[in-house]
Amino acid sequence: MAEDKKEKWLLPMNGAYNMRDLGGFKNTFGKYTKYEKMFRSEELSALTMEDLDYLNRLSLRTVIDFRTTPEVESAVDKLPETVSKHVNLPISAGNFNNMNIQQLDLSSLKNPEEAMMSIYQDIVRNSQPLFKTFFQLITKHPDAPTLFHCTAGKDRTGIASALFLSALNVDRADIMLDYMRSKNCLKGKYDAIIKKYPVLGPILTVEEDYLNAAFKVIDEEYNGINNYLVNHLDADIDLLHRIYTTD
Repeated sequence: MAEDKKEKWLLPMNGAYNMRDLGGFKNTFGKYTKYEKMFRSEELSALTMEDLDYLNRLSLRTVIDFRTTPEVESAVDKLPETVSKHVNLPISAGNFNNMNIQQLDLSSLKNPEEAMMSIYQDIVRNSQPLFKTFFQLITKHPDAPTLFHCTAGKDRTGIASALFLSALNVDRADIMLDYMRSKNCLKGKYDAIIKKYPVLGPILTVEEDYLNAAFKVIDEEYNGINNYLVNHLDADIDLLHRIYTTD
């Protein structure tokens, strides 16, 4: 299992709570995912000049944004100068995209945990063309290092990260470790909202049941993760290993 060392995987951002390096995970072949090749994040609209300088030093090349148009327009990404490719692959996350507390009918949230599990299942069923493009982008070696993100960096980004690490044969327990890191990373971001609207707590965090719901669909409806990746997302597993893993 990858070592849970904060200084290795959490990037030192002033304007983002949840920007992380996907390096350091050992796969079933005894290799490790490379550091400074693939990053996951929340939205980039609040990055400071110091943050952008740090990303410049990483020579970040590509940014993939899973947010919908209203989300993008309300919080425009700030990008380091090294980025030459900025791609929007809009994935809907139910009624919680660009969530406006004032407009959300809180009385209708009788079981937010079930609502979140349903959203995750819908994403893996309905967003395959976008994830297919995602894999096409990240298998172009000159486009690395790459960063992908949504608004909070936990749901759409969490699923994309799980698919990426699965393609590299990372154990599902470590994939869950990566996913659950968002719970601690995002605590400060939404504390005030959750204190005022406790019913939103399950929506503004991550739970193992959410990602497991997505994996259940993949395993039961698509004959497992490898079949889903190769035959539905056209993922080039061998090339991904060559680009993103090392001894």
